[in-house]
Amino acid sequence: MNKFSKIAVLSVLPFISSVASAADAPKLGQQAAAEYLTLSKYPEWTLPVPAGAPNPILSEREPDVVTRPGPNGAGPALSVWAGEIRYQRGDTVELFAQLENRASNDADILTTPSANAKGPWAVSGEVVNQSGDTLASLTFADDGKGSDETAGDGIYSASYTLGEIGQPAVGQATSLGFRVTAENDAQEQRIAMNGFQYSHPAATLTGKFTDRIVDGNLVIAAQVDVVKAGRVHLSGVINNPLGESLVIAQTSAVLGEGEQWIELPVYGLPLREAGVAGALSLGAVTLTTTHGMPNALGEVLVDAHSTKAVLPTAFTDKPFGREALLEAAARLNAIAQ
Repeated sequence: MNKFSKIAVLSVLPFISSVASAADAPKLGQQAAAEYLTLSKYPEWTLPVPAGAPNPILSEREPDVVTRPGPNGAGPALSVWAGEIRYQRGDTVELFAQLENRASNDADILTTPSANAKGPWAVSGEVVNQSGDTLASLTFADDGKGSDETAGDGIYSASYTLGEIGQPAVGQATSLGFRVTAENDAQEQRIAMNGFQYSHPAATLTGKFTDRIVDGNLVIAAQVDVVKAGRVHLSGVINNPLGESLVIAQTSAVLGEGEQWIELPVYGLPLREAGVAGALSLGAVTLTTTHGMPNALGEVLVDAHSTKAVLPTAFTDKPFGREALLEAAARLNAIAQ
């Protein structure tokens, strides 16, 4: 069961078991059963994206912001983040830091600036491996130069180009951390640490795609350049002509070395239900090398491919019928009666 169906399942059951009263339990059980029945219409490898929800692949790649206030919650708090969650050799890693009067990721932390906080803050950092060894020392600046987009906006920036040092083996990935220290003239200090993945994928998307409809389902084939044979995982989000996400699909395969093709099947029912006539697009697609843990994340290609124009009736109208969810719905309905 992938994370989307897990969310739907787990979001209901705890309330039935620990929160709901005896009178409410049957009603909640029926609601859970109805949700199971809806999910059972689609296979685990193709799930609809809720209307208005962001592209799930892009949202998963949004970097986390780590915020640390001063002693006893004193402000300003120091927030640090990377431009992306993964990089690979030759990429320029962009790192950012910001001093704020309120911790951006926790509205309950009030950070009143200290009366002794005088003068500008000097912001520095270092990139470290999992053993704590320093790979690079950095100076952050808010001068509008290099990786810093706007001078004086309070966001300090630094950059670091990944080289051979610390690179994981092909098909593998590792985590690198960066520690940021801000200090002012009054010798007040703020320290925060975050990280990113140093990825060395064994296979990459070439950017070439084809599409066809088979038995009422959309099949997108992606060309892959494989430098080391092994298992890969392909995920793609299908958009309507307005750029709105409709479904997320995923598949896995074991590929040999060289240029290979991998097919991404997209179950047709949610595309039929969306009622879209015209060309669909591959709004986001990414290939992950699954040779070991952590998996080596690949680049995300955006608006990578447009299909031929299709009508909704080209897609199947048959529910997939996931047996496990149908059985769970039947049990809950029986309990509720």
